[in-house]
Amino acid sequence: MAVKIIKCPSCGEEIVLTDLYDGVEVECSLCNSIMIYKEGKLLVLDTNEEFDVDELEIEEEEFEEEDEFEDEYYFEEEY
Repeated sequence: MAVKIIKCPSCGEEIVLTDLYDGVEVECSLCNSIMIYKEGKLLVLDTNEEFDVDELEIEEEEFEEEDEFEDEYYFEEEY
């Protein structure tokens, strides 16, 4: 079960956070950026920047809108 869904502060890829406890390591699957969660913030190890997790969180409305297009299929008609 996902605790939060956030955007990677480095590349914008969606990251599903399943555990949120101090010291948990989070890695982006797209850019391989590694972040450490501590006291409500993510510390990006490459740049030493801190980001508030609540600011990076994807709202449910945004997430649902993106999923709508994944179910649409386009087929070419045969002549």
